[in-house]
Amino acid sequence: MKNITRLLAGMSLLTTLAAQAAGQVTVHAPHDTQSVQVNQVENLAQLVTQPALMTKTDWRRAVIAERGATAVAQQQYQQTLAQLRAWRADSSGEQAAAIDTVIRQLSGIRVTGRQFTSLDPDWIRLHTMDNRRLEGSYDLYLTQPSTSVLLFGPIAGAGAVNWQPGKSVRDYLSEHPRLAGAERNIAIVIAPDGTTREAPVAYWNHRHVEPEPGSIIMTGFSSWSLPGAYEDLNSRLVSVLTHRIPD
Repeated sequence: MKNITRLLAGMSLLTTLAAQAAGQVTVHAPHDTQSVQVNQVENLAQLVTQPALMTKTDWRRAVIAERGATAVAQQQYQQTLAQLRAWRADSSGEQAAAIDTVIRQLSGIRVTGRQFTSLDPDWIRLHTMDNRRLEGSYDLYLTQPSTSVLLFGPIAGAGAVNWQPGKSVRDYLSEHPRLAGAERNIAIVIAPDGTTREAPVAYWNHRHVEPEPGSIIMTGFSSWSLPGAYEDLNSRLVSVLTHRIPD
């Protein structure tokens, strides 16, 4: 998968589909600057069962995005960055430094109009209702199995860390002190498929939650630290991260 042009032979069948199929998919492989455009894709099953896409693809982390939704996601991303920068302009000291940390992290990601649907070929085969018809223009971002989790938010040493079996969200965060204004009771776990759940991590409410490889563990800002004008900032950050293009 180092060179996406290798996908062409395995995907050539897609170009011979019936004329009524309207889907057009641009396929992006990890760590590859090239892409392949595939026309006349009728549905998800015809896309994800191509042999060239099956090798080493982690379908839990793969993302399919609709072009119109991508424009919306990118606008929301810019609005979230603007909100952080506005709060930063009104802050000082340790709180300003914590906001700067999150701005740097957010500035380093790319977002897309992710469609929250399973791409697993076996699941689609067994659940025909999830074999979505493809109409319009899409981007498919392929990815290989992950060996890490991503720590995000106002914490020291945020970034990718090695995933370890049996290790809980609280265990990961215990090695990364919270910065000023960080939420200390609840973390948000974003699974590779984009689903989210809360993980209580304080001494009084701790619940053992194990993130799977490729997950994001997000620490938000506490409600007492967020000014009223930015009270929805955490939910905005979660939304941006669920639309993140995987590495």
